Amino acid sequence: MMQSNTPSRYSWIISLKKMAWVFKWGLLVAMLWYLYMTIQQKGQSLEDVYWQLCQNLNREHWVELVIVGLLTPVNWACESRKWQLLAQKVEKINFFESLKGVLAGLALGFLLPNNVGDAAGRVLSLQSHQRLSGVGAALLANGLQFYVSLIFGTLGIGYLIVYVPAFQNSAAWLLLGALVSTIVAGIWLIIKRKEAEFYLKKFRWFRWVAPYVEIISQYSIGEIVAAWRWAVIRYGVFTLQFFLLLQVFKVTLPLGAAISNIFLVFFAKTLIPALNFLGDLGIREASSLYFFSFYEVAPSQIVAVTLTLWFVNILLPVLLGIVWVMKLKWWGNDFKP
Repeated sequence: MMQSNTPSRYSWIISLKKMAWVFKWGLLVAMLWYLYMTIQQKGQSLEDVYWQLCQNLNREHWVELVIVGLLTPVNWACESRKWQLLAQKVEKINFFESLKGVLAGLALGFLLPNNVGDAAGRVLSLQSHQRLSGVGAALLANGLQFYVSLIFGTLGIGYLIVYVPAFQNSAAWLLLGALVSTIVAGIWLIIKRKEAEFYLKKFRWFRWVAPYVEIISQYSIGEIVAAWRWAVIRYGVFTLQFFLLLQVFKVTLPLGAAISNIFLVFFAKTLIPALNFLGDLGIREASSLYFFSFYEVAPSQIVAVTLTLWFVNILLPVLLGIVWVMKLKWWGNDFKP
């Protein structure tokens, strides 16, 4: 019976992966088409985006651009510090070793599915013979960043409901309620993480991954809160970079509208799966066009902002991360859970 069931199980997994692959490609095409059509409908073109880049990335805005550039290493330093704190359960690493793991994960994230590349880069950077336990630490690191994005994204939705008439409907209120419930559930899950792990082990599909994620239950509330603080600081750096680039490209909005839209763009980027060899390219642009469309903002301005942010925050660090990927130890006798 086991021999007959195994092929069918593998074929089901392969079919699921194929469907996910088709879905992601379809989503990418849909987002790019949305970008193109939105720009065209506003009487603009990709040449206008290029013009915005050439016109505004100059000496007139050198102060803002220098600050944005300097915030990029701060951004990844925050993530590295968060990873350093969480990796201690597996291996004591210094800040530089943590930074190498984070950048390697960012580089691998361009090639592998959502969060897989990020976790692989971090775990493979560890030297411990128990380094596969770092998968749970990497998942917790990403989970904390997602939770921060969820909280601020919920605030963004609340702002839209109050100030944008198009969002003053029952569906928007239901969405807000669902997000608030998810935040509460997240707090409960962290508090009851040991009980949750015990419950999940009862499910057959969870047992094979349990050795890699059970490390999450070993963190104290204090350790999780300490890592979460770095996630919040990193989110603040993201927000400040985005806000400064809005000023560079002369996007003038009320402060509340600008900040809430930034929250919503990052939230959409967190939720929507991406073809990771492009990082989040396309997701940020499409979501930005949608949320900023409720205000009098030229699409070419928003696309120019998000492309600059992607180049500074993702592409440049990835090029550095490739150096560390080449040095990773991919297999060996010590690579076991």
